[in-house]
Amino acid sequence: MSAETKVKVIVLGAGVLGLSIAKELAEKGVSCAVVARDLPEDLESGQFASPWAGANWSSFAAEGSREAHWDTVTFHHYAQLSQSHPHVVERRPFKRFWNKEGGYPDPWFKDLVFGFRSLEQDELAPGYKYGQGYECYTMSPPAYLGYLAEELRSYSVPLIRRRVSSLDEAYSMEDIGPVDLVINATGLGSRSLLGVEDELVYPIRGDTVLIRAPGIKTTMKVLDPNSPQDQQLGKRFYIIPRPGPGDRVILGGTELDNDWDTLPRPETAKRILRDAYAVCPELSGGKGWEAIDVISCNAGLRPARKGGARVELEYRRLGEQRGLTPHNIRSEENVGREVGVVHAYGIGPAGYQTSKGISEEVTGLVDKFFRDQNTSISGISNGLENQHTQAE
Repeated sequence: MSAETKVKVIVLGAGVLGLSIAKELAEKGVSCAVVARDLPEDLESGQFASPWAGANWSSFAAEGSREAHWDTVTFHHYAQLSQSHPHVVERRPFKRFWNKEGGYPDPWFKDLVFGFRSLEQDELAPGYKYGQGYECYTMSPPAYLGYLAEELRSYSVPLIRRRVSSLDEAYSMEDIGPVDLVINATGLGSRSLLGVEDELVYPIRGDTVLIRAPGIKTTMKVLDPNSPQDQQLGKRFYIIPRPGPGDRVILGGTELDNDWDTLPRPETAKRILRDAYAVCPELSGGKGWEAIDVISCNAGLRPARKGGARVELEYRRLGEQRGLTPHNIRSEENVGREVGVVHAYGIGPAGYQTSKGISEEVTGLVDKFFRDQNTSISGISNGLENQHTQAE
């Protein structure tokens, strides 16, 4: 970004949603900056949800819903990315198993994925009677975050490490200057961010074990409902091989609502290893679950929201929180200034599989905001191009 280019939009949050939104805006020619406490290189931060994801495209949205649209858009995005960046996204076989009599209805996406079918008996995991198979996409979260960061830097979008305690302060930040629009992609931070303070936001703790398992290429999931004991433990089951080098596979897991603890739990990790080995003995070459090559035991907090994700445009005035107005907003030209915020948070465990779809919707809301100000994204882009031309 040249010195002559004025930042038009601040994106708060550098998780998969924040980075994807910033990339979408940059591609449309909108000058933006990403501001976050955790940046893409902070892969070991327990407070940063995105590095700890599975991650795979496996929609659990309702057919015809807004979320299903987001998932579909992102599915097609991954189809393209798997061709250009196979170390980031890769098409893989998927299998789903169950024992429940009567089975489960076919998912709405059966005609979207590749080769959806019922599994033959010799294709099932040990101990399971029924199953479905198809091909879809898995991602490597560290590689995907790195890819997004690299793309943003190619557009000269700054990624700034800064702790922001209130929404107001983001509109007039030091070294960036005043902006009229902020994207709030702070995830769990939206619960405590002054000016948002959304009490509907809550964490879903997810326990996983990252292992090394050469030759494992199939993603596996068990659909059977959990026993009362399993429900208490938040037990979920999946095996997701990651693209790229290192033969890495992620095993899971748990879904524990309102559990804020980010420390791994040894007994949970052992249970995950035992369950995974029972379904796929190839994880250790049939040598037992204790022989699985463990890289790390992990716990991450998925940023969920009661009632679903919040993706909407809000108009507001600066300085309306008496006694809590940050110093950079107290000036006469700032207090009372009309601004906008596009919220994009609360998607829970579906961040990767909705990211492109949400980014496109957010970009539409950004365009609406600037149209209300008698301009548009295209007008901003043209204006920036003119600035660059004059500077040259």
